[in-house]
Order: sequence, then C-alpha cells, then structure tokens
Amino acid sequence: GISVAAGIPDFRSETGLYANLKAMGYDLPKPESMFDLKYFSSNPDAFNSLVPSLIPGLLRPTRTHFFLKLLNEKRLLRRLYTQNIDGLEVATGLPHEKVLNWHGSFND
Repeated sequence: GISVAAGIPDFRSETGLYANLKAMGYDLPKPESMFDLKYFSSNPDAFNSLVPSLIPGLLRPTRTHFFLKLLNEKRLLRRLYTQNIDGLEVATGLPHEKVLNWHGSFND
C-alpha cells in the first residue's frame, strides 16, 4: 500500500505485520485475530504491542499521499476510499470529509 514507504509494514508479506507478530511470539488463531474485538477482549497484547508504531504524528505522509492532496486541489478528487488506518492522507492537509476510512482511522 501507499503507506509502506512511510514505514508502516504491509500485512501479508514475509516482512509484514502478520509475520512480525509471529516473530514476536504471538500465536494467533489466524493473523486477522489481532483486529477481532472478541479476541482482543481476552488477548490484547498482540494489538497493543504494534499500535505504538502506528500512532499518528510519528510517521510522515509519502509522495503518493501528497499526490492525492494535489488531485483534490485541482478538483480532480471527489472522494478517497481507503483501508489505511494511519490517517496519513489527512496529515497532508486533505480535508477529512473527502476521506472515507473503510476500517476507521487513528484520526477518528
């Protein structure tokens, strides 16, 4: 995704978020369990160990994020649908109301 260049790991590659969890010793029933509320309620450690590295303000938007802002300034962007939760699109100055975060955002 566009946030990988900002330092956020992807989810499924050999060096991605799920592989990092496994390397840290978390034996999740399935990788997506760390985002499951029921699993989190009884096992919050996996999620809590990774969240500090994703907190807004620690990472800078990439050129692609700024390109999206430019598209908006040129009135070429009607809405941005994203699965990213990092909020880097809004960190560029892109209006929050233009961004629809499919999975929520740390900015919410």
